[in-house]
Amino acid sequence: MTLLEDDSLAVENQFRLFGDKSSFALELCLASEQPDRSVPEDSVGSWGGWRLWVGDVNFCRLQLDTADGPVEVQEVRWFLAPLIRWLVGSWTPLFHETHLPPETGWGDRRPRWARLAYLAMMELSGDSERFRKWQDWASRHALRSAAEGGLVPDIFFQRVGDELELSWGDRLQPGGESATFLLEDGRARVPVDDVGEALSAAIDWFLEQPSVARAPWSDEVRETWRCIADGQSGLEPLHWYLDSRREAGPLSNKLFAGLDALGKARPVIDGAWLGILAPEIAMFGDLTPQISQEAAVTLLTEFYNAKTQDREPENLSELVYDDPAWTSTSPFEAGYALALDVLDEADPDPDAPRTKLEELLHGLSICVRNVELGEQGPRGVALAGAGLRPTILVNLDHPMNRGLGRRFTEAHELCHILFDRQRARPLAHSSTPWAAPSVEQRANAFAAMLLMPTTRAKRPTATTLASLSRGVSILADKLGVSRIALRRHLANLGEINDYERDHMLGARDGWAGEERSGARWGLG
Repeated sequence: MTLLEDDSLAVENQFRLFGDKSSFALELCLASEQPDRSVPEDSVGSWGGWRLWVGDVNFCRLQLDTADGPVEVQEVRWFLAPLIRWLVGSWTPLFHETHLPPETGWGDRRPRWARLAYLAMMELSGDSERFRKWQDWASRHALRSAAEGGLVPDIFFQRVGDELELSWGDRLQPGGESATFLLEDGRARVPVDDVGEALSAAIDWFLEQPSVARAPWSDEVRETWRCIADGQSGLEPLHWYLDSRREAGPLSNKLFAGLDALGKARPVIDGAWLGILAPEIAMFGDLTPQISQEAAVTLLTEFYNAKTQDREPENLSELVYDDPAWTSTSPFEAGYALALDVLDEADPDPDAPRTKLEELLHGLSICVRNVELGEQGPRGVALAGAGLRPTILVNLDHPMNRGLGRRFTEAHELCHILFDRQRARPLAHSSTPWAAPSVEQRANAFAAMLLMPTTRAKRPTATTLASLSRGVSILADKLGVSRIALRRHLANLGEINDYERDHMLGARDGWAGEERSGARWGLG
């Protein structure tokens, strides 16, 4: 049988389903006959079709423009070898590499998903040298890297915690002007184990099919896959997670040295992928490679010291629930709403002129500890969940924790403790520019609203820009926040207009140093 543009697959060649369509699944079908066309040597015996499912949505549904009019097709019809070869060749980074290529200038406005970041950099950089590192990254994470002449949906994969985040859209494929994938822009997260189990089963089935097994090109793919499936990659998955490379890099080495110094066992990876992360590994994944070895040991020491057999305080547990930041249309709006909910439930003195954050944290039995993690260390760290005493670590060396910035850090970490325990697992989260954008953006908004709720942060009465600026400065002191944080927050709330905000943000005063450093974590 030949797969023509307006054909369906024959009944005897039914699709084989691997995984669960409601979570993640891949369907494969090998056709009984090759198409009447030239067949590349590295694809012989693999003509067929495939469908990719996430949340009961078929990502391979597309419309083809034919001489007889548009035809809707439910699968990608092409050689299967390029898809399987790409999955096997990219397997370890695809499942474990969490960091995008380094880029400065985004700050708190970072694109929240890998596909958006890639397209943004493509628009900014074009074909320049600057973009090549992104092209290299995309070769491991963009499904269209598996096209090799076929039509493939525009999907990106990125590891985030214990999940794989998929982001997609309907971008036109070069050479595919007559085809449109019927898929609106979106994103989803799926447990790593769900994806790994589905894809590994699909690869096993494909490589065992007679037409594939007797093709010479499949020998190398089969051998590579056997090594991966047998767990012969060693700690390579961990190196990709921490250092974005095959061999151990700065963070892997500092993690290993820290574990050795504390007499703790090094991680062991048993299988083709690293599914559920140990909390201390997840904590290291958000650190900069420039963190000092001393700070790494301190961080691990604090983590192990926070281990406990005690149950979490009931009044804290009542506030905790899993509310993934990535599902929100706006992390800032979500953060604002969550902060107001917490104040409604736990504000120790609603009539006070400023939020009594220290009392609030004490009332929830959250331990706040001062630590020295260096200027390259995280601004703050949140520890909580089963087996961990709820703790906020404040890095005294971080420039943003000097003066009033400390209150913002503590409020930010409280958001992580309450709402970022992925699938109710223990939380060990480092707040840095390398952490997941949606998670950090929501925590920033939460901190702003917790410290500057609408009941306390009102526009000062003023008749001139100068008097408004003075009034905002007085109000900032009253609330215990920086001037820049209050100015941006009032603008977000609509209490001041953009012209007034820009005028005040451009003003030079005795707080200029704080304001310049604070802009990195601002809400603008």
